Amino acid sequence: MGTALLSFDHPSLDSRPASLLRFQGGLFTVHADSKDTGGQFALLEVEGASGGEPPLHVHRNEDELFYVLEGTLKVFRGSEEIELQPGDSGFLPRNVPHTFKIMSRYARFLVYITPGGFEDYFRDLGQPAGRVKTQEIAPLVDAAEMIRVAGRYGVTFMT
Repeated sequence: MGTALLSFDHPSLDSRPASLLRFQGGLFTVHADSKDTGGQFALLEVEGASGGEPPLHVHRNEDELFYVLEGTLKVFRGSEEIELQPGDSGFLPRNVPHTFKIMSRYARFLVYITPGGFEDYFRDLGQPAGRVKTQEIAPLVDAAEMIRVAGRYGVTFMT
C-alpha cells in the first residue's frame, strides 16, 4: 500500500513578517492577509487606548470576531452591550450595526475578518509603521474621509 500525498489548492505560504500599521491612535499588526488566505479571511492584532474607536457601523460583506488578549472592551452589537475581558470573544455578524469601546487604559485584541479584504481599509487610511513597534501615535483620520473610504468596502457608518 503506497503513501498518498494530499494536495491543497491554496496560495503558497511564505515567511513574510507581519505588516504594522498606525491607525486612529492604535497599532494594527496584519498577521494574515486575505492575499495569503485566498480571500478567505484576515487576522489583525489591534493595540491601543480609548479614543480611536469607530462610530456605530454596518458591514455588508464580512463578519468579524474580536478576541481580547489584554484589557477590557465593551462591544455593542445591535441592541446588545457585551463586556469582553482577556480570553473572551465577541462575534459581530455582517448586516448588524456594531462598534466597540476600549474600557481599560490599554487593550490588545485580535480581529478575525471573514471573508478577507477589509484589512485594506486600514491600509488605505493608516500609515505604515515599519517593522518595529514604537510608542509613536498616528493622528486621527477625518470622519468624512473615513466615511468615504468605508463606502468602497461596503461599510456604512450610522452617523
